Amino acid sequence: MHYGAPLYLYGLLLVPIVFALFWRGRSRRKDALARFGESRLLAFLKLDADEAKRRRKERLILFALAGVLFALSHPQYGEKRTEVKREGVDVVFLLDTSLSMLAEDMKPNRLAHAKREIEGFLSRLRGDRIGIVSFAGTAVPTCPLTIDYGAVRMFLRGVDTWTAPEAGTAIAKALERGTRMLVESGSGSRVLVLMTDGEDHEGDVARAARLAADEGIRIFSIGFGTSDGELIPVSSREFKKDKTGEFVVTKRIDESLREAATISDGRYWSMSEQPDAMDLVYDTLQGMEKQEYKSRIAVVREERFAWFLFPAAVLLVLESLLSTVTRKKEVWAGRVAP
Repeated sequence: MHYGAPLYLYGLLLVPIVFALFWRGRSRRKDALARFGESRLLAFLKLDADEAKRRRKERLILFALAGVLFALSHPQYGEKRTEVKREGVDVVFLLDTSLSMLAEDMKPNRLAHAKREIEGFLSRLRGDRIGIVSFAGTAVPTCPLTIDYGAVRMFLRGVDTWTAPEAGTAIAKALERGTRMLVESGSGSRVLVLMTDGEDHEGDVARAARLAADEGIRIFSIGFGTSDGELIPVSSREFKKDKTGEFVVTKRIDESLREAATISDGRYWSMSEQPDAMDLVYDTLQGMEKQEYKSRIAVVREERFAWFLFPAAVLLVLESLLSTVTRKKEVWAGRVAP
């Protein structure tokens, strides 16, 4: 026997607790009646409660409680084999981890906002494979393509500005690395989601986008930050300066991001102006052709909660039908008949 939710078995500790409450209730009733008056007089004045019947009702409640708790623990016995097929789209997130992504024109900062958007996106997926490439001056595969969204979240939480070892911003390298990851994954619908402020220090973004388009890969670009610009914090009280001692102002640059999306038949959105950009990405994915991944045989355990839930329900019905009241004792000549 296996249990799908074994924590509910700890609830069985309630059974002795409830039994103790029943016992305490009987004891308090007995003491209260003893203080009220003489037992033969009480027998004449009241409809007497049969203690044996009362205890039977209590036992029925206790067994029913145990049955419900066993049912909630999802007992499983026996197995069946079933073929599981998965289909979906391969998606690689290209996440900018350069210092400019620490700008706070999007709260709490651009990078944290982007990671939060990916987290929310993952919660809606069913069967799509997800990968992550982090990039700054170079591109680093952070998470391979997988349908294990828990693993993707774990890798994502570890992403920071030190993930890519070289400073700068090389969008072309990120596109090339993401394209290579998708090409190695096989055929089917494939998408790159480029999440950056658009600042690029090396160029060749258009060329990298054309390479992706030649492989049938679409690029969805999402720009983070504002066009007005923002300072880059390097500590709680300091901001980044250039070689001349002037503060560095980072702005969202749309041109290269829009161009990469256009070349690959993709789309471009500015997160500050279209906060539902990830919803639009998700909606677009739903309209794309799904790739069927390799099927597998899964072993599924048979749920047996009904073995416990049905008897518990029967016991509760019986308990409700069982009366604890006996026939009022007959009285002859001022005496209580036995």
